Amino acid sequence: MAAFAAVSAAGVVLAAHVASSPPILSRRWALLAELGAWAAVWAVGVYLALRLPRRWAAPLILAAGVALRVAALAGPPVTSDDLFRYAWDGRVQERGIDPYAHAPGSPSLAKLREPWLWPGAAGCEALRREAGCTLINRPGAPTIYPPAAEAWFNAVSRSAGGVDHRHKPWQVAGLATEVGVLALLPVALRRFGRDGRWTALYALSPAPVLEIVNNGHVDGLAALFVVGALAVAGGQGRRRDVAAGALLGLAALVKLFPAVLVVAFVTLAGGRALRSVARAGAAAAAVVALGYLPHVAAVGWRVLGYAPGYLEEENYVSGGRFLLAGAAGLDGAWAAVASAAALAAVGAWLLRRRPPVPAGAALLVGALLLASSPVQPWYAVLLLAVATVAAQPRWAAVVAAGYPYFFAVILDHGAAAAIGRLGYIAALVVVVAAARLRQWSERDDAVGAGDEGGDGVAHAEVGGIPRQRDAGRVTASQRPVHGEVER
Repeated sequence: MAAFAAVSAAGVVLAAHVASSPPILSRRWALLAELGAWAAVWAVGVYLALRLPRRWAAPLILAAGVALRVAALAGPPVTSDDLFRYAWDGRVQERGIDPYAHAPGSPSLAKLREPWLWPGAAGCEALRREAGCTLINRPGAPTIYPPAAEAWFNAVSRSAGGVDHRHKPWQVAGLATEVGVLALLPVALRRFGRDGRWTALYALSPAPVLEIVNNGHVDGLAALFVVGALAVAGGQGRRRDVAAGALLGLAALVKLFPAVLVVAFVTLAGGRALRSVARAGAAAAAVVALGYLPHVAAVGWRVLGYAPGYLEEENYVSGGRFLLAGAAGLDGAWAAVASAAALAAVGAWLLRRRPPVPAGAALLVGALLLASSPVQPWYAVLLLAVATVAAQPRWAAVVAAGYPYFFAVILDHGAAAAIGRLGYIAALVVVVAAARLRQWSERDDAVGAGDEGGDGVAHAEVGGIPRQRDAGRVTASQRPVHGEVER
């Protein structure tokens, strides 16, 4: 316990130091080096957490996780300016204006401009920007965020009170979502028969601490809904697929891509796999439709916001963003088609093999991120959350892969694409190799147990759940409620 406390304290010191440091454009690559050191502390912390006495593990891990996140409040955002858009969207909604109706730079909204977001001539000069500048990114474009995210911006803005909100309320809001995730993770782990000490994989990671608290990203709210859906899915009740689907719908109303997770719920209904997915999907679709309906009535097609422009800006339309497909020699439309086909193949595999829900969720989100290779590392926070419930630390490689790429793009490095490609290739290699090693280990354990037992029946523990196999294969009668043994 002393060693875990010491490593946790080191993590807290690093969190406070990073959060109170100058932003990325000032620190440049030195900041990435510090994040690398913090990641090493994270790995050691997880190793020690898995060896804590079960009696003390939960409170110690929770205390360490909360302390890391409180330390991240030490300064303004270090690597992102997204929360300034959040603040603007919240301000607009406070005045009863639909956030999809106007871009921040619209003259009709000039009276809403706050000095901290629109600093004036002197402020722009201090920021080395042209007169009339703003801290809001893409001020000429309408918002990109879905309705649940916008409702969250409205709620945080109203709860902050006053005119000059600045960054702190958004960081505190991120802290609140993170505390919720930390509270739900051990619940979800237990419901799927996994060791609650795996909560440390998420709790001690620099990624959610930096991205959700210090940078205030709304992705933490999506992670909260998804972990809640997993906790519901691991419980009892005939309508759990509907409840889980509704929570996934809310997550998709925060960031659209969690919608793919509906496919992971294929194991909920035992032999009626497609029926379970259909119910979860219908519940998610209903929530999404209800969320968009008021905005569609108010602004029509403009409810899409900047989403089409974003896809073009990020080179998804041209196919240049699909780095792994590019590494295979594909470009343009072929890269996009190949990436989509790979993701579809993963979905088909899930429908056929039906792994436990957390493992399927991790595979889906991980495959999506590997196929799309985003610049933004905070997208991977959701992957880390579902990988924690699946007790699969290998997906942390995908979380780590995004940071060198992000720094290279932000710092305008000439080899940014090559750096990103190498990072995501390395992550893919780690994920595949770790999965194969685990499979071989489980197979050896099963054979060994069969030899010792002398009855040809092996007892193996997969993801913390004891499973019974015959010659390493699960028969139809042995299939557990949450699906086949992961392969």
